Amino acid sequence: MRTPALLLTTLLLSAPAFAQGGNVAVRAGKLMKADGSILENGTMVIENGRISALGGADLEIPFDVLLNEYPDAVVFPGFYEAHASRGMDRANENVPIAPFLNVKDSIDPVSFFFEDSLRAGTVAIGVMPGNNTVIGGRGRIVAPAGMTIEQMTLDEGMGMKVAIGPKRGWSRSAQLAELRETFAKLDRDLRFLGGMLIESDAAAADRKKAGAEDEDDSDDGYNWDSAGGFVQYGDDFPGKELISEEDLDDAQRGMVRVLNGEERLWIWAPTASDVMHANKWLTDYNLLGNSVLVITANAWKAADLLAEMGRPVVIDGDLWHVERDPVSWKEIKTFAPTKLHEAGVTFAISSVSNRMGPDRLAYQASMCVREGLPRNVALAAVTSVPASLWGLDSDLGEFKADADGTFVVFDKDPLATDAHVLEVWIRGVKSYDRSEDIRLQRLEEGRLK
Repeated sequence: MRTPALLLTTLLLSAPAFAQGGNVAVRAGKLMKADGSILENGTMVIENGRISALGGADLEIPFDVLLNEYPDAVVFPGFYEAHASRGMDRANENVPIAPFLNVKDSIDPVSFFFEDSLRAGTVAIGVMPGNNTVIGGRGRIVAPAGMTIEQMTLDEGMGMKVAIGPKRGWSRSAQLAELRETFAKLDRDLRFLGGMLIESDAAAADRKKAGAEDEDDSDDGYNWDSAGGFVQYGDDFPGKELISEEDLDDAQRGMVRVLNGEERLWIWAPTASDVMHANKWLTDYNLLGNSVLVITANAWKAADLLAEMGRPVVIDGDLWHVERDPVSWKEIKTFAPTKLHEAGVTFAISSVSNRMGPDRLAYQASMCVREGLPRNVALAAVTSVPASLWGLDSDLGEFKADADGTFVVFDKDPLATDAHVLEVWIRGVKSYDRSEDIRLQRLEEGRLK
């Protein structure tokens, strides 16, 4: 029978090395940075999962670091999926107000979504609760490799999902009414609680004067959540300063953190009308500066408002907006990234599930280039912009000293339609090798075994 200590040792030894970081050096015919600039015959050294040096072919390699050479390949930072609601057992629960939920409890590490993402050169994914919600819960940034959530996690503080666009079967009026009433009720509950705490403190003072002994309030090691002052937003009210974290239930804690500005908000606002309502709600609660808008191509009509808001966006789904002229019934197609770029809006793009081509970020970025967007803008939408939206731009999305030692080896330009991912390394540890991809090999050979 295995002892608990032996089991723990087994688990630790079986964890992917990228959880701690590996050591490797790479020299490639081309080191391609996130902006598309090329370092010919470039060399990169990764130690303990971080980039320690970057230079040309003459860069000195530490004696204890193995050098991998790819003279005919392109080494690239990899693609970043800014926002996705896949790779989970379900995207949303049935309750509309769920700030207490966390995708940690729903992510399935062996989901084909992660396997396919790795095969396509995606190295980091922002997994967030789905859009069929009002307040959906907290997301996290993961690598598409690892057998446990802890091994996959790059950062657990992605933020909170709030939906302005209506839930399935709801009207926009019902959606906004639910959102308003949720926070109005929170305000009422907090004011009532503040009054109760004042009365409780007064009663305790009276007992002390009378010589009665109160319950033992010595430090039990958990006093961090019993200190007052947890509610920091909004106007003062009697007893506000007395409210502690432990005085509230899980839903109330989550909503207070939102209004305190402690959570980055991912606002589902699929249409131009939703963008308008999102702007008002965020402005009313002074949360605009802490938000990312998740839109569809339809919202290009609000490009000027988005530019005025000054917030970045993620285009969810198809990059084309298609509608018909109400008079001629002629089909009108608008490429949303172009409109957003012309308006000065910073944007990231997402892959589209179950659609061959758009299901890969490389395809989406290359489509942007085809439609006339600058190449560096298209590449940023799947590299540096997502990293910035996550607050991880110092660690992810670029080859630079002390950044994550994550890279993808391509056989040619990553945006080429016939480019292949040869290898994926996450924090200095090989996580994918095309030559060892049995599933892909069987597909290409046309065999079903």
